[in-house]
Amino acid sequence: MVKIKNQVPNILTLANLICGTLIIIAGFQLQFATVAWLAALAIIFDFLDGTVARLLGVTSSVGKELDSMADMVSFGVAPALVLYNYWQNELFEGDITSLWDTSSWNNLLIYFPLLISAFAGYRLAKFNISEQAADYFQGLPTPALAVACFALPLAAEQHQWSNVMFTHPIFIIGFCLLGGILLVSDFKLFSLKLGSKNTRLNLWRLALVIVCIVLILWLHFVGAFLCLVVYLIFSILTQKIIA
Repeated sequence: MVKIKNQVPNILTLANLICGTLIIIAGFQLQFATVAWLAALAIIFDFLDGTVARLLGVTSSVGKELDSMADMVSFGVAPALVLYNYWQNELFEGDITSLWDTSSWNNLLIYFPLLISAFAGYRLAKFNISEQAADYFQGLPTPALAVACFALPLAAEQHQWSNVMFTHPIFIIGFCLLGGILLVSDFKLFSLKLGSKNTRLNLWRLALVIVCIVLILWLHFVGAFLCLVVYLIFSILTQKIIA
């Protein structure tokens, strides 16, 4: 008989997956505030499943595979479709476009976010077969890029300048390509686990959390989007002290 205790982490992982599915639905309905709340829940469940598994001592190969599938939905497919729907609505004012209609540059432009899901899938597969370091990730973690994707529609609607910038073709192409490349790169970005023995890195982690909180309180969704930029900058500055 399967112990209920053994299934608690898996239930939390499935809750993450359900949040990701609901994010996709909200994205197609252009309910981007709902997307933000569901994204926060998905991240909480993603954090809790691994933490609870370690506390209960019930890690399993099934849980690992399930976690990867949930992350693919919530932090791979969902952010790609949220941006697809947002940019389609902005560039075509809500009109439905045909997948095969290439008469307009914008018709091709709105499909660039789908590259994020492809890169995320490769990144998660690569993550599953590699040995994990305690203090850093090799390549940008999918949740970090996903947070920026989920914040972007609301950040764009905050100001006229942000709307112009975040819907510009150069930004759309650059963000999707650079974000995807960072996912599968070998660039080291420090993890946010404060329990590390690396004291100097712990200070950088704490500084990152403080800066991100200030940015969000000050600039709201624009600040949430900028947290990704700050994370990348901090990781560049800490390359010499990452184990």
